[in-house]
Amino acid sequence: MREKCKALLRYPLVLVFFVFLVVYSIADSTVNDRKESELENRTLAQKPTLTLSNLLASEENKKFSYLYEQYINDQFLGRDGWISLKSRAESLLLKVENNGVVYGDEGTMYQKFFTLQSAATGGLQVEANIDAVSTFAARHPGLATVMVVPSADMILTDLLPAGAPFVDESPWMEQIAASLGGNAAFLDLTDTLRAHSDEYLFYRTDHHWTTLGAYYAYLDYAASAGKEPISLDFLTATTDDAFFGTLYSKSKKYNAVADQLSYYPQLDGEMTILQLVDPETRKQVEEAYASGSMSEEEYAKLADRTVDLYDTDKLTVRDKYAMFLYGNNGFARIRGSGEGKLMVIKDSYANCFIPFLLENYAEIDVVDLRYLRDATIDELIDRQGYDDLLILYNFQSFSSDTNLVLLNSGV
Repeated sequence: MREKCKALLRYPLVLVFFVFLVVYSIADSTVNDRKESELENRTLAQKPTLTLSNLLASEENKKFSYLYEQYINDQFLGRDGWISLKSRAESLLLKVENNGVVYGDEGTMYQKFFTLQSAATGGLQVEANIDAVSTFAARHPGLATVMVVPSADMILTDLLPAGAPFVDESPWMEQIAASLGGNAAFLDLTDTLRAHSDEYLFYRTDHHWTTLGAYYAYLDYAASAGKEPISLDFLTATTDDAFFGTLYSKSKKYNAVADQLSYYPQLDGEMTILQLVDPETRKQVEEAYASGSMSEEEYAKLADRTVDLYDTDKLTVRDKYAMFLYGNNGFARIRGSGEGKLMVIKDSYANCFIPFLLENYAEIDVVDLRYLRDATIDELIDRQGYDDLLILYNFQSFSSDTNLVLLNSGV
């Protein structure tokens, strides 16, 4: 035995590596139950249960082996530290891209957007979406305004890495405008935002625009809709100086500079998040709950929820942008102090934009097609009698979203 121990000591690196593996494995087994990663701003995979269905599954992402591999990848000991170490190593190698995020000057980050997404039915998804919007506008002439927000790489061009082949969005903006054929107003914000490109229009670490960028877009919308815009001179911003957004969560850049997230508490109002929109469905749910055939827990998941526009509890977590409008919901109704009714069909770019509209409309219905459950857009228009309708998307989401076809659902 003594001779074997001496033999092992001749190879200390092997011995250290063996001890490390044993200790690491034991320690790792005690900490692999985290639900979420704040650093990565996402839910982590949990330990799967072996079942007959996942053992015999034909789809790769449903197999037990795949699920267990995702669990191991997400839950290993010291994951956040290893991610930060990887980021530092890549920085030393002068990499300007990591995990779909492109690094620019002055600490800016950009979503990698070098190609357009193909549609499942052939062609490009952006072409299918342009057709969907133009078809919708033709069915409701004069009602809609379409606002497609250019991406940060189209505005902050001086800060991009040399030669980065970002998609040129300008020809597509022109195609969207032409497709509407006068049935809807089109707002291309490229010139407006470029005129203020030396200001804080886009977050460095997040794919959204800032509240200031949204305000300049609001001025354009107010002019187009014949509304008197509210002035920032009458508002006082509240600012959080420790915002690290989605691009940071993807890239984990070790020396990222925190963003400032601002909002205006004065632009607040009552917002009701409706899980069910169709009156008949709502009536059936109420009757089922009253008769006792629906549990209180089931009813709570379907009941309306009335909140303020800002979920300030989100300022204590990494995903602070979710504070605007309580994130993304299928349907929400906001009470304003203006006149008339507006429907906004949107992606998350609209979340910090919409509070500016409170002074201009008495009622604002906010629709996210990804989560709308039990009504079509035409049904809502017929039922509510909107004075104006705004479709607001960032170009990148407009070019890839597969839900815009729902504008014409039920027609």
